[in-house]
Amino acid sequence: MNNATSNSNGLNHTTHNVGDCVEFKRFLPSDTDKEYSACKGKIIDNSDKNLLEVMVFTGDNQNNNNNCWISPLSITNHYPQKIIPRLSTRLILKDIWKDLIFREVKTVKTKDQSMVTYQYVNDAGFVRTKKFESVEEAYRVVPVDKRKNIQAHYWDYFGFTTNRPVRNNDIYCNQEIFFSKKCYGELNLNNENITGGFYQRRGFNGVPPERKQYICGLVEVGEKGLFYRKWFTCSKEFLILWTMVCESEHYSLKNNIKGKYVTKSLNQIMAELDTSHYDVTNSDVSVSDKKKLYQNYNVETQAIFVPEIYQKIAKKLFRPDKPESDDLYRSYEDRFESDLMWMKSI
Repeated sequence: MNNATSNSNGLNHTTHNVGDCVEFKRFLPSDTDKEYSACKGKIIDNSDKNLLEVMVFTGDNQNNNNNCWISPLSITNHYPQKIIPRLSTRLILKDIWKDLIFREVKTVKTKDQSMVTYQYVNDAGFVRTKKFESVEEAYRVVPVDKRKNIQAHYWDYFGFTTNRPVRNNDIYCNQEIFFSKKCYGELNLNNENITGGFYQRRGFNGVPPERKQYICGLVEVGEKGLFYRKWFTCSKEFLILWTMVCESEHYSLKNNIKGKYVTKSLNQIMAELDTSHYDVTNSDVSVSDKKKLYQNYNVETQAIFVPEIYQKIAKKLFRPDKPESDDLYRSYEDRFESDLMWMKSI
């Protein structure tokens, strides 16, 4: 057999050998609500150049004769057997995230308003939502100091980014990038099976990003120019985590001390990864303070609902000391690592 060829980080090979591990799309019948399911497995037969037999990974380290034949074209990630022992969680995550492009929003155009919402903290300390027919109606009811929590939702919107790159991997300098609601999606970092890539679900965020807000996603070249094939409204904390993983020497991870850039301590960066301010209802403050401090944000949902998620990922990647084991509780950090490093378990 021919040896697999690799790029600089050792992944994304084109020759599929027996023993290699692959992630692939398994297309579903047309009467289901999803186009395909994302699957994982090990190649056990490559005698047919147009089809590969794969032992599907079920997560329990057992085969159970769960094999299938797939087209090489359905493979989304390829891990040659010879490099699997050298893989790390950070290397895999870097390979998944390396093509994410960050930009600031320049302009947004909206179409067909679906509803207007106002979120607030009630007397029991829980977040509640009121719906209105229009922004004008909401403004008549909501106190002036709480109007920041009014959001207009739309059936459709689109816009363009600025032409300025945010990170060094952006090869589209001096070109604006188009984005639209139908391509909105988010990363799977807190699901039953963590992949680090995009969910299949699309177009679910009816609140458009604001001018100068970060968005992040995968860019393609279309007939009319650059566009985001998949994207999401991005928090500055995720941008920091991405930079740690993909561009660890970037100046944003350093302090400027008398004209010299000195790498920030991990503790300082960990503090910058804290997303708890996006949801004060999880903090240990009085209900009256929650009412005063509460503000809803339009960022990726895991930054809001899983306040320590980026800190936990960073701890697993950059401070890998093993916490005290608990056989009854599987920590997020352990689940994150085992889901991304599945190819070492099959």
